[in-house]
Amino acid sequence: MNSEQKNSQTENQWEDLYRDGLGAPRYPNSYAVRWLFGNFSRQDISQTHILDMGTGMGRHAIMMKQEGFQVTATDHSQTAIDKAQYWATHEGLDIAFSQASAENQPFPDQSFDGILCYGVLYYLAPDKLAQSIREIYRLLKTGGSTFVMIKNDRDIRKIKGESCGPHQYKITGDEEGQPWNNEAGMSLTLLPKSEIEKYFSDFSHIRIEEVTSTLKDSKYLEAAWLIYAQK
Repeated sequence: MNSEQKNSQTENQWEDLYRDGLGAPRYPNSYAVRWLFGNFSRQDISQTHILDMGTGMGRHAIMMKQEGFQVTATDHSQTAIDKAQYWATHEGLDIAFSQASAENQPFPDQSFDGILCYGVLYYLAPDKLAQSIREIYRLLKTGGSTFVMIKNDRDIRKIKGESCGPHQYKITGDEEGQPWNNEAGMSLTLLPKSEIEKYFSDFSHIRIEEVTSTLKDSKYLEAAWLIYAQK
């Protein structure tokens, strides 16, 4: 199976998850909130334009708009976009939603002050992951910042998957109540820190932190890179 087929299979599974209402958490992640208010002045919120790339059903886009930011949000899944739009409309929020893949965003160069891409890119094959990071760089204004979270190569998903390419693992493990169950059949890209540094080498500044948690009485490790970069 080539990278295009792997991505297509993963995208189709996400479409099914969103259709069933299982595709995304409802509440914003605390690291995303800290990045937002640690990088952008409250005095300039109404003039600050943020892209939520891979918005899912809109949890971060909704939060950012409620705080007063200008918000644009994209996702590869039209089902997710429809649900996010419904939520925003119900809340009386004006958010510009568009269906678009992470690696091919429909906006001009230097459109955004900040780009949030949380828990998205590791579902892409390495070539599309790299292109998505190039898109983030292209879309950021000079001096703009991005926050990206991706699972890494110490995560339990590597153990629960079968190697299917460089740094790629197809999830096969299934265990009741565990978060990777919905990912069974998906191909994930789980990168070491050295690869992350290469992917983000065009940025003027990059900081990479690891965040971990354990599951099932510390039997399993979830591990992710928190990537803070500035153009």
